[in-house]
Amino acid sequence: MKLGRLLRGELAKIFGQKGAYVGYGVLVVLISLVVWAMWRYGPPFERRMGAASSDFVVGGKLVTGPSVARFIMEPALLVLVPLLVAAIAGGLFAGEMQRGTMRTLLCRPVRRWAVATSKYVAGWIHAGSLTAFLGLFALGLGLAVFGRGELISFIHGFTILTEQVGLLRLGQAYLIAALGMCAVASVALFFSQLVQNPLTATALTLAFLLVGAVVGAIPYFEWLKPYLLSSHLEAFSQVFHSEVDFAPLRWPLGCMGVYMVAPFVLGIIIFRYKDITC
Repeated sequence: MKLGRLLRGELAKIFGQKGAYVGYGVLVVLISLVVWAMWRYGPPFERRMGAASSDFVVGGKLVTGPSVARFIMEPALLVLVPLLVAAIAGGLFAGEMQRGTMRTLLCRPVRRWAVATSKYVAGWIHAGSLTAFLGLFALGLGLAVFGRGELISFIHGFTILTEQVGLLRLGQAYLIAALGMCAVASVALFFSQLVQNPLTATALTLAFLLVGAVVGAIPYFEWLKPYLLSSHLEAFSQVFHSEVDFAPLRWPLGCMGVYMVAPFVLGIIIFRYKDITC
């Protein structure tokens, strides 16, 4: 059985279940609430702007479509989207093992590496689609409510970018974020191969991210921080400075790439020699 056919089957399994669309629905609710709050109460940085009004004046709107897509990134991509990604990816192997369908699948004339690869690629596609949906829906709803304009960011410093530059930076930021979410998916898929319960695989993935964040915050283990996946999930924020230096991004991108590829390679090796009894 060819890899493309297996991949289509895995994507049909993911997007054929109602649970997969819960994630998109949750993102719609979150973005809608944020947009409503901004419309009702004004920008979250309005007070800080008021304190700085004696130093400079910003003409035009403080909240625009690009600004909404920027503001939603930290709360969604550091907490919610990794959870949604882990919930789906954690069941791609373990779910079939639990239902007893994995052995039936392997009775067909298929290569094990192709089965494992199709599951990993499907998990990456789902993770990328969640990230893209977050950005596109936030931008679209923000444009519909607030209209076009500059991208104004008060996160990690005050920055004003022209609309064209702001949209370009948003695209770059969401691509970087998608790489991070694909790395989370790879970790969840790897744990999914080691257990036979999707909830356990999801819990192990979240524990991996949370423990990494805690360890990186402990002074004694600061030397480990550059090597932890949780330390680099916010790397997208570096492209929103007025002048972007891509050199510091090489290490975070490389680390996320390793966390994406290494579980995949190890997973193929484990799956090839694993005794499938269910």
